[in-house]
Amino acid sequence: MMMRNDHDILPQVLECNLPHFDAIYVLDGSEDSEGTRAIFSKHADKVRGIYRDSDLPSAYGRPPRDGARQFLLEKIKADIGDEGWVFCLHSDEMFYDLSPKAMVGAAEQYGCDCILVRNVHFFLHSSQEKTYRYDPDAPVFDQIRFASFPGFPELRAFKNGPAIAYEINRHSCVMPDGLARMLQTPFAVRHYLYRDPAQMLTNMKDRFERGWQTYGKRWHDERQSCFLDVLPGYEFSCEVRRDQKIIDGITGVLSQ
Repeated sequence: MMMRNDHDILPQVLECNLPHFDAIYVLDGSEDSEGTRAIFSKHADKVRGIYRDSDLPSAYGRPPRDGARQFLLEKIKADIGDEGWVFCLHSDEMFYDLSPKAMVGAAEQYGCDCILVRNVHFFLHSSQEKTYRYDPDAPVFDQIRFASFPGFPELRAFKNGPAIAYEINRHSCVMPDGLARMLQTPFAVRHYLYRDPAQMLTNMKDRFERGWQTYGKRWHDERQSCFLDVLPGYEFSCEVRRDQKIIDGITGVLSQ
């Protein structure tokens, strides 16, 4: 996991994700590192390492790029060798709709060594603008109910191996080198990047200034609102009730 801040949603992210995994390795760029450690301390049985951006060797760019996952991959290899599957997450993403174990099962059935999923962005809908009040202690599924489709295609899992490695300063690419066959799926990973107007503006500014991402700031500067009918660049949106699962992250088909 790579993270920066997101302490408001991190407890829910860990509650949702950690039951699926044997261990978690974290690269933390948060301003409140002690806050990060306090939250992870409740899951000490799964946490194998929490590292700061400042722990990265000098060859790594500052601020870190997506390729900084190499640092965590090396820690994984040092602990367990070249075995198993590695999943990549940020601190505001959840495997809620289909278990990672099921994803791996599908990949191995077809002889694939990596899995492309659909990153489904949830957002604040225009219908919520007059009444919305974010409560970090309440389930995020009940508050941020609208998602944009089709979900963005991103690699989020790969089979570990001796030839697998990241180019440490490459950005906007979660896929390491050395993989042979990708399973392209409609499997969804939920992304709760947009949770509260104040949080959104702070996050957009930070991402823009650090050269991490310009998407959020660009559309907010154009729209001048955090509440939209659909996120720019997406075809449509729909409401997802808490009791529904996303069956298809491309078409937006939901369970009944």
